[in-house]
Amino acid sequence: MSAAGIGALGLLTMLCTAAHQLIVRRDPRRMRSGTLLLLAALLLLALVLALLGRPAPTALLLALWGLSMTGALVLGATVVIGSLVISPRDARPRGRVLSGLGGLALLASPVLVPALAGVGGPVGLVLAGIVGVLAMHLGIAFLIFLGAALPYLRHRPRLGGGGIIVLGSTLHAGRIPPLLRGRLERAAAERERLLALGVDPLLVPSGGKGDEDTPHEAEAMAAHLIDVLGVPADRVRTEIAARTTEENLVLSHRLLDEAGQAGTYLVVTSGYHAFRAALIARELGFGDEVVGGPTGLRHLPTAMLREFVLLLGRRLPWVLAALPVTVAAAVLLVRML
Repeated sequence: MSAAGIGALGLLTMLCTAAHQLIVRRDPRRMRSGTLLLLAALLLLALVLALLGRPAPTALLLALWGLSMTGALVLGATVVIGSLVISPRDARPRGRVLSGLGGLALLASPVLVPALAGVGGPVGLVLAGIVGVLAMHLGIAFLIFLGAALPYLRHRPRLGGGGIIVLGSTLHAGRIPPLLRGRLERAAAERERLLALGVDPLLVPSGGKGDEDTPHEAEAMAAHLIDVLGVPADRVRTEIAARTTEENLVLSHRLLDEAGQAGTYLVVTSGYHAFRAALIARELGFGDEVVGGPTGLRHLPTAMLREFVLLLGRRLPWVLAALPVTVAAAVLLVRML
């Protein structure tokens, strides 16, 4: 490859990296941060291949294939592990088997696509193209998701607002499960941080879904904050109507605003859910920052998959709009093979 082409790849890599850093510093609550990180990685890998003597188009296609298959393998492994460790009460056997088979198909895709293309003939090429497109598209989407969500876990809140919103989750027989306990402990720790800064925030545990035999999530959370974690009762306000993350944020904001607080607030949830909650807060027009409590390793694969699927749904028009690009890349790769 010519020196000019190598220089262009290097410049584009630096530009994507700089744009990624700029977006993360200004507002990390964006999916485009993951897109730019993936583009930077793609261009960097293509640059390495170009330095090894590959022509620019071939280097870009091979880099795209390598990254997308990496994403497909990681997604496939996550699906398989999740289907094995998920509790039987959370998923039916048929669903576990089907998801496990889907994960195995993704794990086999890097070998399956070249094998189908090698069969020859229109049928082999068409099957290779279909499998390749699905694996590539899902793999790229999963890498974008990870590239946006995982760095957000390292984000440290810069806010010192007068309110902390704690998002609820399902109670177990009316009791606080470990996942929700982690959120409450993180909220209490953030309260101590703000107290050290001279701010005494109101804590708003948010969550409904109660019935005659089970308390509202927020009521159980408030009792834990007061009785176990030592938060003064007059600094806790319960929000018992919310049933979704959007309602958690909107109704808790309303409650805090009515209590005389103002500005942006801190939102506490589980680590796996932090990025999507931050994305939703941004879409609602709130300047909130979100921090996450710990998630048990057993629950992490299925939790991350759930977040990935829900975010795909929120970005479905973009996912579909990018599909022709993946199709074109897959066709070129099949021809190259």
